[in-house]
Amino acid sequence: MEKKSSKKQQNNKLIPFSQPALKHITRQDGGNADAIPEQELEILRKIADMADLYAQHTVFAQYHKKRARNTRIRQVWDLKSFATFCLEAGEQLTGAPFTSDVVTLTQALFLEVSTWKFVTAGLVRAYVTWLERNGYAIQTINVRISTVKRYCRLAGDANVLSSEEIYRISRVQSFRHKEGRNVDRERPVTRVGAKKAEPNALTEEQARQLKTCHDLTTKEGKRAQVILCLLLDLGLRVGELVSLTVKNVRLTEGLLHFYREKVDTEQTHRLSADCIQALRRYLPDVQGQRFLFPGYKGSHISTRMVEHLLKDLGDMLGIDHLSPHDCRHYWITYHTTQKKNIGQLQRAGGWTSPAMVLKYYVASEIANEGLLSDEPE
Repeated sequence: MEKKSSKKQQNNKLIPFSQPALKHITRQDGGNADAIPEQELEILRKIADMADLYAQHTVFAQYHKKRARNTRIRQVWDLKSFATFCLEAGEQLTGAPFTSDVVTLTQALFLEVSTWKFVTAGLVRAYVTWLERNGYAIQTINVRISTVKRYCRLAGDANVLSSEEIYRISRVQSFRHKEGRNVDRERPVTRVGAKKAEPNALTEEQARQLKTCHDLTTKEGKRAQVILCLLLDLGLRVGELVSLTVKNVRLTEGLLHFYREKVDTEQTHRLSADCIQALRRYLPDVQGQRFLFPGYKGSHISTRMVEHLLKDLGDMLGIDHLSPHDCRHYWITYHTTQKKNIGQLQRAGGWTSPAMVLKYYVASEIANEGLLSDEPE
């Protein structure tokens, strides 16, 4: 019993019931510690109001600071679409054109949280219908509605929109995959713009032609060959490609070390024989430059320039709307057909999960493999 009692006393010392820290903030004169003058409380309330006002003005700036540059650019385009819809709807209701133009409203929606006070759940639903009727791709609709909802939530955080309105906006539904497919069957126009619904399925012969059809007597031809070899042989994203620097290339070792912004990681890839050969021809042309594909005023070439290059090459070879993503699609399709390791392909492709690799694996499989009695052994 004595042992148990002493153990209990030890525990009481380790976990005291009183809080010694409170002794340092108690009034020594025995006065009421809670009695703060009303005028001082009013000052504190004014400070809190000023802090709320400051938070309202900075909520978007703080949000933008945490987003990647490409995300911010994409959101500007999403908000430009929403601004276009709002102005068109306003003109239809009033019968008179608005004095504000699309650019002004887009900037306000992107930068100033108070602009969002006019947005309601009904308006967001009408925007979904407008996008659908104008033939936007289902994926585009979903992304743009997601952007609008995100900025509405930020407006709610700044007390520009009520919690009830935020809840109603959150209930506005976009389209699941099967629902989108059903919508596409019913509407005459299913996509706006030149972007393809599905990537081109390049053959090995077409990939070979894309890497060898360049005039290697010109700097532009040598650059184009390097671009195609890197896209087709390494499966780089176009944003990763244009951001490459000359220092990323370790030609003597046959390696490429570069940063992948989408997954926030640095990787080292072994270069293919075609990449090494093309780089040997091209690197002397960019000696002393920072970027592997230098552009205007010390920057790198734009992704749009690469897209135009591939479209022109596709037109020359009879490939409709060839894009950088088609090359990445060829890379992953080729390796999944060869039954390469899923984990290795996930790392090499720069994905955070194996879901995308598994999608290509399933697409490359013969569904009834091994089920027929007369299959060749």
